[in-house]
Amino acid sequence: MQGTPPPRQEIGSVWDDAAPQQPAYAANASMPGAQIYNIPMNAGQMYVFPKTSASTALGLSIAGLALGFLCFPLCGLLAVPGFFMSQSSLNITNSMPGHPDAGTAKSARIISLITLVLMLLAVALFVLLIAIEASNPGTL
Repeated sequence: MQGTPPPRQEIGSVWDDAAPQQPAYAANASMPGAQIYNIPMNAGQMYVFPKTSASTALGLSIAGLALGFLCFPLCGLLAVPGFFMSQSSLNITNSMPGHPDAGTAKSARIISLITLVLMLLAVALFVLLIAIEASNPGTL
C-alpha cells in the first residue's frame, strides 16, 4: 500500500444556484475565470508507449504480397524493408508488456516472412527452369 488516498472532492453540478467555490490554488492568477480542480489519479492508470512503425511495416508487407502476385520484382522490394521494420517494432513491443502495437508488429512479421518465402520459391523455380532449358539446348 502507498498510504491513504486523498480526500474525495465534491464537484457541483452546472445547474446548481450556489456560487462557484474558489479552487485551492490557481496555476495562473492572471487568467480570469481559470479554475483548477485537483483530481486524484491512481498511479499507473496512464501509460505512454513509444511509437513504433508497425503499421507501416504491415502496409509494406501486405503491398509486397499483393504486388508479388502481379509483378514479381516488386515483391522483394517491399517485403524486405517490411520485415526489418516489423522486427524493430517487435523489439520495442516485447520490451513493454501491453503495448498496443504488439499484434500489428507480429502480423507484419508473419506476412513479410510468407512473402519472402514465396519469393524464394519463385526464384528457385525460375532457376530450375533455366537449368532444365540449359541442359537441353537443341529442343527449342
